[in-house]
This record gives sequence, C-alpha cells and structure tokens, in this order.
Amino acid sequence: MIKKFNISKLQLLFFIILGLAYFIFSGIPVKKVYASGMLGLEVKGGAYFQNLSGHLAVGNGGTVITPSILGLQTTKTEPMLKVALYVLYDNRISFTYVPYLYSGSANISQTVYFNGQTYNINTPVTSKLHLYSYKMFYDHNFEINRYASVGLGIGVDVITAKTELDSPYASNTKNVSLPIPIIGGRIKVSPLNDFSFIGKFQGFTVGSDGYYYHINAGVNYKAVGPVSIFADYVYDKVHVDTNDVDGSLEFDGPEAGVRLRF
Repeated sequence: MIKKFNISKLQLLFFIILGLAYFIFSGIPVKKVYASGMLGLEVKGGAYFQNLSGHLAVGNGGTVITPSILGLQTTKTEPMLKVALYVLYDNRISFTYVPYLYSGSANISQTVYFNGQTYNINTPVTSKLHLYSYKMFYDHNFEINRYASVGLGIGVDVITAKTELDSPYASNTKNVSLPIPIIGGRIKVSPLNDFSFIGKFQGFTVGSDGYYYHINAGVNYKAVGPVSIFADYVYDKVHVDTNDVDGSLEFDGPEAGVRLRF
C-alpha cells in the first residue's frame, strides 16, 4: 500500500509552527545554543533503518511496478554521514550522504515492460534499485531565547539512481541523475543544557521533472565533551519524471548514531 502525504500542507504547517515558536519564546533572554566559537565542525554518523514503498516505471510506456512485484527488499539498514561547518556562530554549511540500496528476486506475477524489454509472466528476475542522495545545505540560525532557535536555509540535493532488471533471457539497466534545489527550516528546543528536541523540513519541486522532501524529528543528548548521541525518525520522498523514468519512492524509519562537534 502506497502512503499518501499532502506535502504542500505539511510545508505550510511547518513554517506556521516556526512563526508561532518565534512569537511564543521571543520575550525570554537569549544565549547561544550552537557552535561556541566563530568556526566549528560537526561530524554526524550513524545508521538509517529504512522502509521502502512506492512505484516506478522505466521506459516510454513502461509498466508501473512496485517492490513486491520484483521481490525487492522493503526494509534495509544503511549508513548516514553528515559533515557541517559552522561560520560566525549562526551560519552552517552541511554536506549529507545517504545511500538507498535495494535488491531482490522473484518469479514475476505479471508481464512487465521495462526500458523497452518485455518480461513475461512467471519469468524469474533479479532486480536492483540503487539510489544515492548527495545534499549540500546552507542555513542561518535565529536565536529566539535561551531555550529555542529556528533555522532557515537553501541548498541542493543531487539524486542519482540506477535501476536494473535481469532474467535468463534479458538484462536491462537504466540510470538517471537529477539535481533538485531545496529550501527548508528547523526548530531546536533545549529545555535542558544537554538535551534538545529538533524538527526539520526540507524540500522543493522542480517543475514536472521531480521533487524531493525530507522531514525528520528527534532528540539529541550531549553525553560527554564533544560527543552527543542522537535518535531521529525520518521521512524521505523522491519523485522523478525524467529521462524515461517516472516514479515516486518513499523511505521512512528511525536513525540513530553519534555526533562530534568541535
């Protein structure tokens, strides 16, 4: 079952919450809650426990296929790496890498037309979906008070994808790459010195070629020195309609790991 989200309403709601947070907390004295110096470095690494859903068609008039038709995995654990540079306290430039690597095999239960090749019903096939997200994002932090801050920014996410479908009778591969500009915001609330809640939304639509949306919410605990522990829940949606590839894929699940800040 493919989940449906009204992304435009989510985006509007998120920025309304940002505005409300500003007015609610704006009367309380301010202290810095980000980097302690003019320059700072943050390295964040961990695991993303992904769930996959969605659909994809490859080739002009290609069959709309779902993970279950091809026997693709629908759950995976993948690494997540993020590096951020803080400049003049409140400016952050971050680089994020997340792979989405799925494979599977099945005797297909229907005839599939994939990138100009027909795969008949009951044909044994092996399939791969390899999608990579390379994201760069700049945001500026606005301190509301000693407990809360909001950030607004812009960036770009380069999505590259490779789809592959093989059988004893045919083999087919399709590659696509799409840079997607993104805008976004975040809320950080720190009720205690070493504990904080963080919410984030990023996304943008590139005409009819595609869009990308990223939503996450989680907690961060400063364990000792520069070491923190984080846990988030993440929702990513990628839609691509270019180069004879038309599909919408959703990835969601928890992520957890360690953050180092210098």
